[in-house]
Amino acid sequence: MTTKEIKSLFDKNGYIKIDQVLAGKRLQKIQDEVDLMIKRSHKAGRRLEAHWGGKWRENINVDGDKQARSVLSIHRIQDHSAALAQLMFDPNITDPVAAVVGSENLQLHHTLMHAKPPQIGAAFPLHQDYDYFPHKLDTMVAATLYLDDSGTDNGCLHIIPGSHKEGYVDHVHDGSHHLPVNEYPIERATPIPMRAGDLLIFSYYTIHGSSPNISEHWRRMLLFEFRSPLDCRTTEPSGSTGQGIIVRGVHPNPVPKEGESY
Repeated sequence: MTTKEIKSLFDKNGYIKIDQVLAGKRLQKIQDEVDLMIKRSHKAGRRLEAHWGGKWRENINVDGDKQARSVLSIHRIQDHSAALAQLMFDPNITDPVAAVVGSENLQLHHTLMHAKPPQIGAAFPLHQDYDYFPHKLDTMVAATLYLDDSGTDNGCLHIIPGSHKEGYVDHVHDGSHHLPVNEYPIERATPIPMRAGDLLIFSYYTIHGSSPNISEHWRRMLLFEFRSPLDCRTTEPSGSTGQGIIVRGVHPNPVPKEGESY
C-alpha cells in the first residue's frame, strides 16, 4: 500500500494491518529472542504475571477458574536484547507508523511484550490506551508485531472499527482500566486475525480488547508505542527507560522543553 492508502484506511477505521513485516529467518530469530528473554526472566525470579484484576473476569466465557488465567508481560524489551531493540528502528515497522501519524519523524514512548500461554491465556476487556497516557496532540499509536498466528481461539485482538472518532470514553477503574463490560462486551468488537510476522497499528483512542487463549498454542506479540516528537503527555511522570528516543528522522525542535534533556 502507498502512504496515502495507509493513512486513509487508518483514518477511517482507527487501525490498519500490514502483512508480513517480518518473515523467514528474521522472524524466527525474534521469536527465539523473546523465548530466551522469558526464560532468563523466569530464572532470575522476575514477576511476569500481568493478568488484569477486577470483576470483569467473571464475564469471560471460559472453563475452570476464571481468576486463575494468565498473561505474561515484560516492559522495555530494548533493555533485554539488542535484536529486540533494533526492531524499534526497522523501516518495515516505522515507515507505516509514520504514515498513520502523519510525521516523517517518530519518537518512542515505550515497548512491551505480551504472551498468552496455551489454554490458560487471559482475556483483556475492551478499553482505550488513552486512559494510561493522555497526550496533547493525540499522535500516540500502538504498533503490535505478532510472533504467532492469532485467531479468536488463542487470544487475537478485537477492535471496534471507527471508534477512535468518538474520542475518549469514560472508563471503569476496578483493578484495571476498562470500559463498562455491560455496554462494551467483547462481542461488540471485530476480531482481527493475524499471522506471525504481521503488524497491527491502532490509535490510542481505538477501542480494543482480546479474547482468552483456549488453544494449544502460544500467542506472543511485541508492542511499540510511538508518537510525533512534537507531542507530549498532558502530565509528564517519570518516564520509562527509552522514552524519547528518536526512531525515525530527527527531532524537529532542537531546543529542549523544560524537563527534556536531548
